[in-house]
Amino acid sequence: MVFLRRLFAALLSLVLLAALAFGGLVAWLWFTDYRPPQVVTLTVQGGGENGKPAEMSLLTWNIGYAGLDAKHDFFLDGGSHGWPEPEEVKRSLAGITGYLHAHPADVVMLQEVDRGSRRIHFVSEIEEVAGALPGYAWVFARNYDVAFVPLPLTSPMGRVIAGQMTLSRWRPAVAERHALPGEYSFLVQLAQLDRCFILERIPAPDGNEWVLINTHNSAFDAGQLRKQQLGYIKEVMIREYTRGNYVVVGGDWNLILPGVDPDGQFPHSEARPEFYLPFPADWTPAGWRWAYDASTPTNRSVSQPWQPGVNYVTVIDGFLVSPNVEIVEAHTEDLNFADSDHNPVRVRLRIRP
Repeated sequence: MVFLRRLFAALLSLVLLAALAFGGLVAWLWFTDYRPPQVVTLTVQGGGENGKPAEMSLLTWNIGYAGLDAKHDFFLDGGSHGWPEPEEVKRSLAGITGYLHAHPADVVMLQEVDRGSRRIHFVSEIEEVAGALPGYAWVFARNYDVAFVPLPLTSPMGRVIAGQMTLSRWRPAVAERHALPGEYSFLVQLAQLDRCFILERIPAPDGNEWVLINTHNSAFDAGQLRKQQLGYIKEVMIREYTRGNYVVVGGDWNLILPGVDPDGQFPHSEARPEFYLPFPADWTPAGWRWAYDASTPTNRSVSQPWQPGVNYVTVIDGFLVSPNVEIVEAHTEDLNFADSDHNPVRVRLRIRP
């Protein structure tokens, strides 16, 4: 009987200690939680020309923080995800920056750029990316700033600082971070991303402006968060178009783009994961046009390492342009997901006469 009482007391002590530790972690995450205002003016760094382009090339690419090369999976997608080794991060980052340097665009919109996180051994990718495009102006906006991500439990992600980056041949007159609406539940939100888009203004020849939006919308929700975010994006882009500006929204939409068959566009044997949702059919405003390459997937499922014909693949990265912008060409570069779970999408646009 004495033994049972001691065992019960020991178990109760362990439960209390675990509860105190959990409560302390929640309090710490809440205290250190990143809570930016709705709109933040970003500091433009680097160089950049003072131009008024009538035509430009753009590239959007989610670089997967140089930690999701073809050999890796991700625990939130159903994989086990062993974090990449330091040499793997260096190799992927070299492949990403090498491609950007060899194949530059006038404007480069990147997502999932780490500024120093445990998951990639605290490498700051910003300097490497900026160095690949010397002379470009650039801005960085945080959308993931968490003191300690406790998942996966067997190998926690730990400290994460990451975000989006826009680099431009022309120095923008204005650069802003816009917070996207919607949040997960309280506990989940403490370790989740604070989604946003970067808005830049570049002068156009007629006195109006190019308004360039680099977005990275939510994933892993039932669709309600993405619906709220699309509502805010639509509000901003229509407002800018009615002012006479030339609006381009590009990035990782985390939705299957309009016109893409969710299940039959590309060969795969894996069933479509439930969080890959089609774009709302009635969302795109009249006269606005999508620019992407329907012949090449931009994203693969990371439930397992890359196997062509096995992993689910689709198109979730691309551009939407206002009616006063002409799409000259759109092309997805098939890099076979060598250094990221996304392929880069390139477009050339010009002002419509």
